[in-house]
Amino acid sequence: MKITGVIAEYNPLHNGHVYHFNNIKSDLKILIMSSSFTMRGDLSLFNKFDKARQALELGYDLVIELPFAYTLQRADIYAKNNIQFLNLCKINEIVIGSEENDINQYIKYYEEFNKDNINTDNGISFKKASSELLPFKSNDILGFFYYKAIKDNNYNIELKTIKRLGNDYLDNDLKPEYSSAKAIRANLDMMDNYCPKYVSDNKNKILDENKLFNYLKYEIINKSTNELKEIFMVDEGLENKIKDVYKYNSLKDFISSLVSKRYTETRIKRMLAYVLFNIKKDDINKIYEDNIDYIRVLGFNKNGKEYLNSLKKNINIYTNIKEGINKALDIELKVSKILDNIFDINLLKNEQSTPIIK
Repeated sequence: MKITGVIAEYNPLHNGHVYHFNNIKSDLKILIMSSSFTMRGDLSLFNKFDKARQALELGYDLVIELPFAYTLQRADIYAKNNIQFLNLCKINEIVIGSEENDINQYIKYYEEFNKDNINTDNGISFKKASSELLPFKSNDILGFFYYKAIKDNNYNIELKTIKRLGNDYLDNDLKPEYSSAKAIRANLDMMDNYCPKYVSDNKNKILDENKLFNYLKYEIINKSTNELKEIFMVDEGLENKIKDVYKYNSLKDFISSLVSKRYTETRIKRMLAYVLFNIKKDDINKIYEDNIDYIRVLGFNKNGKEYLNSLKKNINIYTNIKEGINKALDIELKVSKILDNIFDINLLKNEQSTPIIK
């Protein structure tokens, strides 16, 4: 039985993702999906339960979650976390979208790559330092780190690629038929042309990231600089810079004011998400002290349910969550409660209910 894992954020799920899914030949397809925030620190257009419903509509058999605390991380850590969860699902392969569609490039650079060579002591960001060693575009940078996580841990997982169609991940301009998620987010009025109907029909559920700003302002203004220093990713003087939040009227302008040679826009957005939810360095350190020994299920179909039954003897499977069962999932509940308060979307109710069944 061939069991395939796919790693995705679906922000939003678009025609390119459908093409990718349809080109995977497998007996059972498992999606691991970031939660209501993305790896780069953005609030997802749709909350994680709406995204899970869309993924099941696409045809996945099982959708599991990459929790917030494992999602908002730099590329190598994010990749490692995804692979660890998928390995618990006993997948045979992962299939990723790739600009170059050449596994040999991963093999070549894995043999040359040494994480100790990534030096940020001279004040440049991890992204810039790693890109000097890894001359890849966005998807292939992640692809390399997926490959590295598999090799470093001797997992019995094969990595396969499918050629990415349309524009690059970071392009803002729409292309015929296949466009990047970033381009679609910049042109939401065109979503009908680039996303399946079961996605574009949910336009009324899109979350407005700008609504987070006043809540973020409150968190920052209400904390001392010493309290801000305790928040995860608030490093090296950033606690003083973010106290200037009262000077700004938009989240975009505030983020721009914090970007520097050392701190990319993505790094700043991740940090501000941790500030918004008051997640401390100690909280994250404790999470990473423990081995990952569970999966959080967001939804499944009949085949996915049968497969879960075959896994439950070996790992913890959470189909709904409550406080106290896991440190990372406690953070997940906190995030959902706050998003509920901002958007009134019943996330907490969904967290504590049965999974989505297709």
